[in-house]
Amino acid sequence: MKKLKTGITLIVLGNVLYVSKDFFASVSQSAFGDFTEGFLLGMGVGLNVIGIILVFIHLAREAKKDQQ
Repeated sequence: MKKLKTGITLIVLGNVLYVSKDFFASVSQSAFGDFTEGFLLGMGVGLNVIGIILVFIHLAREAKKDQQ
């Protein structure tokens, strides 16, 4: 159950970071703004992928446990 909660939390956090990228893109058009936008995009996508993997691991273990 811990992996499921962690996975869902990471998915939500990844989406929040992805949405915040748009906010920082409109604030400033400098090198730091571009870096921040890219960093938030990368972190958002990375956290989403890790969260999805954790949710799938939890679902696979539950399905395996139900079969036995």
